[in-house]
Amino acid sequence: MDFFIKQRVFSFRDQFTVFDRKKKPVYKVDGKFFSIGDQLAITTSEGVPVLQIKQHVFSLMPRYSIANDEKELCVVSKKMSFFRARYEIEPLGWTIEGSLFDHHYAVKDGTTTIMTVEKEWLSWGDTYHLHVGDPRHETISVALMIVLDMVHHQKSKNHSAP
Repeated sequence: MDFFIKQRVFSFRDQFTVFDRKKKPVYKVDGKFFSIGDQLAITTSEGVPVLQIKQHVFSLMPRYSIANDEKELCVVSKKMSFFRARYEIEPLGWTIEGSLFDHHYAVKDGTTTIMTVEKEWLSWGDTYHLHVGDPRHETISVALMIVLDMVHHQKSKNHSAP
């Protein structure tokens, strides 16, 4: 299954729209305007809540939790590494590995690839191509891609500060 995630360019908060292959909106992602740390809600295009993403602000390395209305599903933690992006997703036992420079990531469960995400370079605003192998992992894959974008932009914000 292929999805295309487009970040809204002129917005005071993080906003994304997730499109299917036919360019039909499937999900919306909206960040809270005033919050300590990143907080985003993923809904269907009709507005039905799906997942929430919350940043753990008092953490040495970036950490985000992904939850539905009932419980926390996983915590994504960035791990120290040089030249490569590496994350752990607990308690699922998945990992995210990829390139910091060309924005290409893969989520794996051991040797099985759960999803891949790649940034589209010649587009207005951030646009990503997400490929999900199993439909059961569709929403969690969208959330993981959003977390990757948040971590990348958090790093950019921190480097641009004096």
